[in-house]
Amino acid sequence: MDTKPWTQQELINEIETTHRNFNKTLSNFSEKELNTVPFEGSWTAGQVAEHITKSNGGILQQLSNGKTESTNRPYDEQVSVIQNIFRSKDKMKSALPLEPEQPPHNVEDLLKNLKQQKESQIEVIKNYDLKALISELEFPPSPDGLTRYEWLHLMIEHAQRHSKQLENIQKKL
Repeated sequence: MDTKPWTQQELINEIETTHRNFNKTLSNFSEKELNTVPFEGSWTAGQVAEHITKSNGGILQQLSNGKTESTNRPYDEQVSVIQNIFRSKDKMKSALPLEPEQPPHNVEDLLKNLKQQKESQIEVIKNYDLKALISELEFPPSPDGLTRYEWLHLMIEHAQRHSKQLENIQKKL
């Protein structure tokens, strides 16, 4: 696990790398494969990508427009908790509002949405106080919520987890 907080540039680099890897994997799916359920109980690759865009969209809305508070705890305190959650092999259940729609999905639309979200993430890093606590956005493992810095880490870890899921889906197809 990381021990010291990332600089602004390191955070931007990690977001760009994570998006590049996710998008590269997503781009490898044909339109038919994108909308094929690989095995019982699984989402399609298109649904995985839509889930990421839904999750990021809600978080980004709060990061740029949400109510903030200052906090007395270290602004990166919850990063290891986030990493432990998203790097575990345990199957996770998505929150209902983040559940994807049924197929069909379109690769180009998903990639366009992901690109816009990456640009929004970088804009947040460059223009907002990353140490501020986002008070209206809940993360149950952390009773007082997360800072912008921690939410950015959550989006990175979440996308990396689902990037692995896309790779597994591709192997099954």
